[in-house]
Amino acid sequence: MRDPEVFLMDEPLSNLDAKLRAEMRTELQRLQEELGVTTIYVTHDQTEAMTMGDRVAVLDDGELQQVGTPLDCYHRPNNLFVAGFIGEPSMNFFDGSLSGDTFRGDGFDYPLSDATRDQLGDASALTLGIRPEDIEVGERRSGDRTFDAEVVVVEPQGNENTVHLRFAEGREGARFTATTTGRSRVESGDRTTVSFPEDAIHLFDGETGNALKNRELPSNRAISAFISD
Repeated sequence: MRDPEVFLMDEPLSNLDAKLRAEMRTELQRLQEELGVTTIYVTHDQTEAMTMGDRVAVLDDGELQQVGTPLDCYHRPNNLFVAGFIGEPSMNFFDGSLSGDTFRGDGFDYPLSDATRDQLGDASALTLGIRPEDIEVGERRSGDRTFDAEVVVVEPQGNENTVHLRFAEGREGARFTATTTGRSRVESGDRTTVSFPEDAIHLFDGETGNALKNRELPSNRAISAFISD
């Protein structure tokens, strides 16, 4: 009888329906913890990677982009590929340029604090990223980081809504996504406001795609331990 030191699983759940796939994720985790055997799990499903892995290796065309805990890859992506690959709905990206201390995107200007500006070095072409759950919809704040927007489509899912929006001053095709609680009343065609808290934004070099600034996290020991390498 074999006593393997490592298991290799290559997309074992790919042909199952959604309900059975969720059940088998839990069962495989239970078995792995019971056996205590190192398991390499190959998948294109980010839900499987985030929920089952202690550490995740993200590859793009065979090139390693990042290795870390699932939450480390989620909150502190190395580059645009990792940031866009992990997360559903995926991170919103806005291409633009740096003018003084202001990021100028399509339909909005976003002022940057000195602390953020200092992290950008000599980069002038930038991509601003923010995750849908970090966008505050319908909560007008004082300051220059709140913008007028139009609701294009709402996808209600019960516990939350996926809200597709565009800036009031932006191009017709320049859309972005936010998530709100299922109790919020948002409808297609509504005019609303959106706020992008500076501690939630990511900034990437517009030429290389490398991360220059990741979102800030609370200085909480439990969170820090959870995302540490």
